[in-house]
Amino acid sequence: MTLFENRKRTVTSLPSAAVLPQPQGSPERTGPASPAGGSSAGRNGRRPDIQGLRTLAVGMVIIYHVWPGILPGGFVGVDVFFVISGFLIVGSLVQELARTGRIRLSIFYAKRIRRLLPAATTVLLATMLGAVVLLPQNRWQSISLDVIMSALQVQNWNQAFSVDSYAAATALVSPVQHFWSLAVEEQFYLIIPVILLAGVAVTVKRRLRIETVSLWILATVSVASFVHSVAFSSAQHDMAYFATTTRIWELGAGGIGALLIPKLRLGPVRTWLSGWIGLGVIVFSAMALSVAMDFPGSIALLPVAGTLLLLTAGSPAAWPGTPGSPLGYSASRVLSLRPVTYIGDLSYSLYLWHWPVVVFYVFHLGRAPGVFQGTAMVAISLALAAASYHLVEQKFRHAPAVQGPPPRPGRRGLLRRNAFVLAAGLLVASTVAAAVPWGVVEAKSQQLNGALDLRDYPGATAFDPVRPAAVPDGMPVRPDPAVAMKDVPLTWTETCGKFNPAVTGADQCVFGAPDATQTVVVVGDSHAAQYVDQLVIAGAAGGWKVQAMVRNGCPFTAAPAMNGTTVHRSCSEQNKATLQRILQLRPRLVVVSGMAPAGYREALNWTWGSPEELVNGYVQLLKPLREAGIRVAVVPDTPYPDFSAPDCVQVNGRDAPECRFTASDAAADPLQLAGALVPGVEVLDMSAYFCRQGTCPAVIGNVLVYRDNHMTNTFAKTLAPALARQLSF
Repeated sequence: MTLFENRKRTVTSLPSAAVLPQPQGSPERTGPASPAGGSSAGRNGRRPDIQGLRTLAVGMVIIYHVWPGILPGGFVGVDVFFVISGFLIVGSLVQELARTGRIRLSIFYAKRIRRLLPAATTVLLATMLGAVVLLPQNRWQSISLDVIMSALQVQNWNQAFSVDSYAAATALVSPVQHFWSLAVEEQFYLIIPVILLAGVAVTVKRRLRIETVSLWILATVSVASFVHSVAFSSAQHDMAYFATTTRIWELGAGGIGALLIPKLRLGPVRTWLSGWIGLGVIVFSAMALSVAMDFPGSIALLPVAGTLLLLTAGSPAAWPGTPGSPLGYSASRVLSLRPVTYIGDLSYSLYLWHWPVVVFYVFHLGRAPGVFQGTAMVAISLALAAASYHLVEQKFRHAPAVQGPPPRPGRRGLLRRNAFVLAAGLLVASTVAAAVPWGVVEAKSQQLNGALDLRDYPGATAFDPVRPAAVPDGMPVRPDPAVAMKDVPLTWTETCGKFNPAVTGADQCVFGAPDATQTVVVVGDSHAAQYVDQLVIAGAAGGWKVQAMVRNGCPFTAAPAMNGTTVHRSCSEQNKATLQRILQLRPRLVVVSGMAPAGYREALNWTWGSPEELVNGYVQLLKPLREAGIRVAVVPDTPYPDFSAPDCVQVNGRDAPECRFTASDAAADPLQLAGALVPGVEVLDMSAYFCRQGTCPAVIGNVLVYRDNHMTNTFAKTLAPALARQLSF
């Protein structure tokens, strides 16, 4: 994934204290690690190999984010961290449950709060400040929302529903979108102790061993989650990637490993092989997998299995008391080297910091980083992580409620309460920090509701090929770049942006005079929706009404799109039903438009078998309309920049050369070709209102032209006179 791709598949880690979980009744294991790495447990049962494993995972993810071409599957680092977290957390919970018969939930949650939230909140506050200082105002509100969702530990669901939205397909990524995995783990931490307690309570009269009951609970939950993950990943893999329900099995697998691995006795050779095979499987996953696959379905078994093998290889129980081995260095011993484990110590802070650094750095770089820039990003991230680890993580982590001797009974409750007060305070701090820039931008949104004086804001009419309008000087750009993303057409609603003839009523998404006798139908995708408002304006004098039959991300063609090897037939099949709806309605005019194939390839990774296939798909739907005697006009896609026009104008100014682009000399739009093949179809070329002599500015006639690959609705409205003239309204 590159920084400018869809909002999906960024990962994070959530390391916890690497303490070896012990079964009931077993003493805490101590002693030096085996020279060959059969046992890498250090003092007090600590597992330095786990810290090294975190280093491996963080390295893969950072390489994936900075140089994605090197490790296209580097995102599997998150799966490694999920397994580690389940191994440590579930292991400690079951150990406590077996030893005491209960889980002190308040203490458990207090520890999680002190371990995770201070560092996370520090990054959220710093990122919000960085966004205000370094990023244009049009980014502030989306980042504010992400900060609040991250503070509430629901960023994963925010991401899941965002990737299912076409509106987010071309959005620049958020500097805190990586908090989705923190949310997954926090939700797991919230529910798994309760599930374990409930399961043990139900079976207590049966006199079953707590470890056995816990194992069955984890197995049941994990299998159910895995089955769901396989099915959901196949049906909707972008959304499934972020869902908690598709990830629980990975954390559960780690928990199962915590209960079973201490019972294994593999011997030197098998332990040595387990480590290197596990390491090889993880590295192979990072090199061979890609975001185009259905992940985290069954494919995620590879990094999960590799992680479990490495955890097994580093277990003192697997190879007890062996001083050395003729086989040489083990994977666990390599992972236990101090320089490696130190990065593992930093891993939580490193994951939290690296993504904002990448986003801010690349935004100002304006392109994918090379070796030097990428190395600088990594160095900055390491420096921030080290400072955060020593000054924030360790300070709160070793607070009296978490470490040290048990507090006096009179103070225990106070310390727990303090942890929850801390959580509330951190949440308030994040919310306030996000709300202030949100309000600044929201105040500017009010201008979108005001009328536009065409004398001051001629917009497209300034480029009229016959009689260009004069452009007065000294007028501020409308809409303000800070709110350009909100400047959307009438159809930008859940109902009207997802037209479906099976569920959308005949009286829905109808605009203009309700008693009008003439109807114009606009059909196509979100680029077709851009013409709804201007047709409402153009048809007002003649008593026309406009009915929108637009589905975002669905061009009006009978040819199904492909994403890799996946064929998307829902759009093309729905278009055939939409055709029948139009034929029944028999409107006076049908206007068809849509994004060009290059746009679909860039935004959604959609392609068609050939240009001819797409053209023929358009013809199959246009021809029946003309044969029914319905007037049809097609509007080929207009030029748009490959950069964010609002960002450019806000950073560089309205007339900056950086905010101009050259119109492409690409092949003719398939919709235009299809219109030429069907007799009687009118082809309306609007490109002259966007470019002069092949150069296309971001601001025309004091109006900002683009919000992303769409026009601002303000500019679209200024096209109304030209459209009315071409359609002879």
